[in-house]
Order: sequence, then C-alpha cells, then structure tokens
Amino acid sequence: MSPALAHKQRMLEQGRSASRAVAYSPAAALAGPANAQKHLALMTSALAEDLARLSDMNSMADRQTLKRDELLPKYQDYVQRYRESGLNHPNQVLMQVLVWLFDTEQFEAGLDLALFAIEQGQEMPARFKRDVPTFVADALIDWAEAEHKAKRSPEPYLSQLIPYVDGYWAEITAEEGTQLPTPWKLFERIPARFHKLLGILAMETEQWADAIDHFERATALYPEIGVKTRQDDACKALRKQQAAQEKASENPNT
Repeated sequence: MSPALAHKQRMLEQGRSASRAVAYSPAAALAGPANAQKHLALMTSALAEDLARLSDMNSMADRQTLKRDELLPKYQDYVQRYRESGLNHPNQVLMQVLVWLFDTEQFEAGLDLALFAIEQGQEMPARFKRDVPTFVADALIDWAEAEHKAKRSPEPYLSQLIPYVDGYWAEITAEEGTQLPTPWKLFERIPARFHKLLGILAMETEQWADAIDHFERATALYPEIGVKTRQDDACKALRKQQAAQEKASENPNT
C-alpha cells in the first residue's frame, strides 16, 4: 500500500471511530431515535444491575439511602435529557426513577415526572399491576395517612393532588377562570380516602363546614368509606357554633 493510500485509510478509520464515540456520548445519545434506543439499552442494562443491588440489601433504610444518594442522581440526568429531547418511546428507566422519587418522598419532583409520564402514555414497570395515576394517588394517600397518624401534617401534597384525583370536586370548588388539570380515572375508594383525611384535618382545626363537605363527598364516592360518626359530630359542632354566633350577634355587649 502506498504512503498516500495508507494515510487515507488511517483518516477513514479515525473518522469512523469518532462517529462511534459521538453516538454514545451524553451530548449525542438522544440526538435521534436510533441513538436514543442504543443509549436506552445501555441505561436499562445498568438499571438491571442496580435493581439487583437493591434486592440483595436486607435493610430498608440502606435501600432508601442508596436510592436517594446514589441511584437517583445517577439516572435523573438521563431522564431530564430524555424529557428535553422531544422523543416518546417506552422508557422503563424513566418509570423506575418515578418509583424511586415516591419511595424517597420527593413528591414535587415525583408529581412533575408523573404528569410527564401520563402525557406520554408510559406504563409502570411490569411488577406494578396498575397505571401511573393509580400508583401516584395510592402512594400519596398511603403516605398522608401515615403522616397524620404520626401527628405530622400531610399538607400541602394532600390538597395539591385533589384536582387530579377528584375532577368534580375541583370544578365545584375552583375559583372562576382557574384552569383545571385533566382528572384521573381512579377507583372511587382512592379519592374517597383523600376526602376522608381532609375532613378529619378540617375537624381538627374546627372548620366544621369544610369537614362536612369532605365527608359528604367521600360518602358519595364510596359509601363504605366509614365517616358517618365523624360527619354527625361535625354537624353537631357546626350547629353549636352557629348558635353561639347568633347569640353573640343578638347580644353584642354581653
């Protein structure tokens, strides 16, 4: 081979090597559908190894620490670049990040990612026998009930999710001109649990009318939700409060 031909061959090989390097670089990994699928395969393989690491850990606390401190930072950059790419294809890495965000109680980031996943029509990992809205609503109300039981406030997340879990409630309580989100289609017991807890919280602050409204809505959604005694107590307290207010207005100087 002549020196000139050998030089040309070396340049061609260098060009091919550079092209391969660009195809898998972070900057170009989502540059198009073909590259995106290659990159997703690499990320999915890494994810499988990390899921195996988690399954080998006996301590729940250690698993939570690993998710929060190592795994979420590892995959969130890829998820953000996927969101910015404009692509739409089944993405189990994105969905596992969603699960971990709720596992680690990062609800703002989790809800933001969930709304994106719902818009794309993404599906939960195969081990979950439910859709994204059901997973999110279940996870949030389970957490909220546990927080309340531990005497901690589940707000603002409980109220923030109501427009999604109960579209009718959002319509009748929204201020005029408010743009409402598309409500989720859920088993009625789920929004009923939200209203039950919101009613209990309203009772604890002596907002009797609000408590009654939430209990009535909970019962309308799911009659077996079990709020009758609390609703009766709230009605009695409201009547007593109203009577006291009427008496005070009749005798302002007493």
